[in-house]
This record gives sequence, structure tokens and C-alpha cells, in this order.
Amino acid sequence: MSRPRKAPRLELRRSREDRGAKWYIRDGENRISTCCGGTDIAGAQKALGAYIAAKWAPPGALPPGELFVDEVLTTYLKEHAQHSASRDFLFHTARPIIEWWSGKTLAAINEPNCRAYVTWRTAQQWRANSSKPISEQTARHDLKTLRTAINYYHKAHGPLPSKPSITLPQRAPQRTEYWLTRPQVAARLKAAWRNKDHRHVARFLLVGIYSGTRPGAILGLKWLPSTTDGWFDLEHGVLHRRGTKAKRTKKRQPPARIHERLLPHLRRWQKADLALGITSVVHYQGAAVKKLRRSWAAVASAAKAKTGDGPHIVRHTAATWQMHAGTDLFEASGYLGMTPETLWETYGHHHPNFQSAAARARPKRARNT
Repeated sequence: MSRPRKAPRLELRRSREDRGAKWYIRDGENRISTCCGGTDIAGAQKALGAYIAAKWAPPGALPPGELFVDEVLTTYLKEHAQHSASRDFLFHTARPIIEWWSGKTLAAINEPNCRAYVTWRTAQQWRANSSKPISEQTARHDLKTLRTAINYYHKAHGPLPSKPSITLPQRAPQRTEYWLTRPQVAARLKAAWRNKDHRHVARFLLVGIYSGTRPGAILGLKWLPSTTDGWFDLEHGVLHRRGTKAKRTKKRQPPARIHERLLPHLRRWQKADLALGITSVVHYQGAAVKKLRRSWAAVASAAKAKTGDGPHIVRHTAATWQMHAGTDLFEASGYLGMTPETLWETYGHHHPNFQSAAARARPKRARNT
């Protein structure tokens, strides 16, 4: 009977030369030095990760009890995620999966272990100095990445004799009342313009509530045509949400007509920016803004917002306002870049015609015989 396979792993061994301990990578019969002392566990783990990424090759369609989670994830990240438009997100969600499932085979993926992973993940905090815990939805995204990695391996290097079933936490219900009123938007715009360090938030708000574009796409918008990011074509009044050579993804990013209330702001901003050689629509002192973090929270605080929210609320606000205006469902969905079904299911109750016929329905009177 052959010995069970073991994934590449760290091994602490005492060195005869300096009478100390050093970390080595043990891969089958091979032992590779990490050049890290016994106290440098972080350096040794980094060396192990680099070794797996550079030297390791998929072992093929092995039974679940012989195929390690590390191997499946490494294959997925190296062959697929590395070239994906969602690269950063996939690598981010894979880190805790590798940390918890490292050394475990696919046979260990079952409902109890999936629930144990969620318990472990939600006991962590967002940041070192933060008291905000990781949510179940974040753990859900992690496990979805694991599921996708298994499906990719099954298709690219399989077929596997059997695929484990991933147990996900229940999906959070769609937030139907997550939007800003006009007075709330006005308060935030006023707070942003008052502070010169936060004026980029005002631009973000106006573009978001009048176009419904996702936050990441808003921050990438340019004044001139771009191959990688979206841009505003003010001459023809069109917002291009995706670069000319950007890959199509599952997130719909169709062109949209620029809102009549947004257009005057854009013309004024463009004239001022291009005079200074600035090409990004949302910028801080001329440099493109990659993420809204402290500035978004600071503006919300200055505007005395009662509930916490994130930049994505601008898309919800745009959809809600379109429904308040009674915009045709198909025209609004095309303008926002979402399916009519999603728009109606999530925001349809804000539409003036929502169930109007049902609310007026009356039974017909029976004829006397």
C-alpha cells in the first residue's frame, strides 16, 4: 500500500553549522532551504508560497482524498485568476481559504468544516485596529471562490472522480430601502464642497446618483477615450462605462445618455481639468482616486448621516430615483446597466405604477338570474 500524498509543507530542522534551527520546505523526498531562522515563521510561509506558485504543477484528476485544497487553489489562481478582470478580488478571497484549509484534502470539504470555516472567519476583524468583525457574507464570498476553483480544476485538469459540495452561509436579503433622499444628497454635497480635501467626493456623488454607475467604474472615468477605463463623450452626451479594449464581464456596463442635470457640471469640470492636464474625472489634487474610504466616511459624518453606508449607495439611489420618476422599466434598466427583472424585483415598489392595477381590482357583480 502506497503512502498518502502530502502537500509541500514547512519543516523546522536544527542546523549543525550554527547550532540553531532553520525552516525548510519539504516536498516529497526533496528538502529546500528557505534561508529563514526558526523565529522567522512569516518569512518561511512567504517562501513556501513562492515555491508552490513557481515550482508546483497540477497533479491531475486524483481522488478527493489525495488532492489538496492548496493545489486546487494554486492552479486556479495561477492559470485563471491571474488573468481575470476580478484578479484582486479573487486573490483577496483566496488568502483566508488557503490559511484555513492548507494541508487539507478535498475530502475534508463537507458541511461541518464549511461551517467551522465561517465561524473562524467571522471571529476576525476587518483591520488590526478595527472592532468591526468579518461578516458571514464575506465568508460566503471566500467559499464561493473555493467552489469556483474546484469547478475550474475539474474542467481543466479533470474530470475529478467526485466533486465536494460547498455549504454556503445563507445569502443576505437584498436591501430595498438602501438609498439617499434628495435632502441627504444635498447635505453631503454641501459638506464635501466646504472641505477642499473632500471635493472629489462631491464629484463622485453627482456622477453616481445621475448615472447609476458602479463605484469602481466611476473612479476610473476619464475625460478622454481610454482603452482600459470608461470616459465621458460630452460632444455626443454619452457615458462610456467600459474602455475600448476592456474585457466584457458579467457586470453589465453599457453606454448611457448623460443626465441633463449632470451635463453642465461635467462641462465645467472638464474645462478646468484639461487646462491643468488632468484626465481623471474624480481626482484628488490631480491624481486619480482608487478608493473612497476615510473621505467618504468624513463627508457622511459632516453631513450628520444617521446610518453608515458605503459608496455603492449611489447606484441604489439612482435606481430608486428612476423608479420614483416613473421611468419606463426597460429604458431605466438599460440606462442603469441592470436587467429589468433585477430592477423591478429590488426597486419596483418605488414605481408609481407598482401593482396599481391590482390595487384597483374589484370583483365583478354577479348577474341576477
